[in-house]
Amino acid sequence: MLILNVSYSKNPSEVEPHIKSHGVWVGRYLKEGVFLFAGPKKSGLGGVIAVQSMSKEKLTQILAEDSYVQADVADYQIIDFDCKATQATLEALKLA
Repeated sequence: MLILNVSYSKNPSEVEPHIKSHGVWVGRYLKEGVFLFAGPKKSGLGGVIAVQSMSKEKLTQILAEDSYVQADVADYQIIDFDCKATQATLEALKLA
């Protein structure tokens, strides 16, 4: 599984025009099952996305579609980890 820690690299006023298209992009990959969950940081300065395990090349292709990346208004920290333990209701995440 991959965790994407998204942090704004520009002022929120520069990010704001891209929020709607970013949300459409996130929604597309949630619907396809590539993204497992996503949401904004409480600080309002970025967000977090959980992603199914995949190659770096495939993830790079997906990230290149994001309006935040295209407008260079956010940075992505990619954390790759193995989900080994969950609550019973989240067992499917161990396969991600």
